Amino acid sequence: MSPRIEELLFMTDHSTNSKFARKTQISKRRSSLRSVLGCTLLVVLTAAALGETLVQGPLPFEVANPKNKKWSAIEAGRIYASACNLVARSIRPERPPTLQPRFRLVLGAEADEFVRDQSVTEIHLKAWNPERFAQGVVALAMREALQEDEMQRIARISVALANSTLDARDPRMR
Repeated sequence: MSPRIEELLFMTDHSTNSKFARKTQISKRRSSLRSVLGCTLLVVLTAAALGETLVQGPLPFEVANPKNKKWSAIEAGRIYASACNLVARSIRPERPPTLQPRFRLVLGAEADEFVRDQSVTEIHLKAWNPERFAQGVVALAMREALQEDEMQRIARISVALANSTLDARDPRMR
């Protein structure tokens, strides 16, 4: 056979194989695409489930909810982290301390208030209120940021400043 005829036969044969190869490649690509999409979906769902688990993981504070009041643990965790971070940065912007006040959140209480009984600090809320909760976390984070000796020093200075001012209406001044 002449080289030209072999070439034509090969090309014809190759073009026939080429159509078959294209169909096979397209089929393989579709199959690969389905596999990739399936794996991607699996990864996304797994990541979402893990992300939710991580967010809902143990909160840095205790919760008592005897009346089963509706509240969001995820929102509470975010508020806690945000409040602690903002307090830390406002106290020492150059090197913010890590603040993690420990307390118990009590939902369904008779009043919105702080309760401190020796070593246990509680934030009592009638119902879930993000603003009230944030106020409580900020107050506790501030208390943690200021060491006992710093609070005593500030208290002494406050009393000294208050006593150093004169009021003409004060009966002791007469």
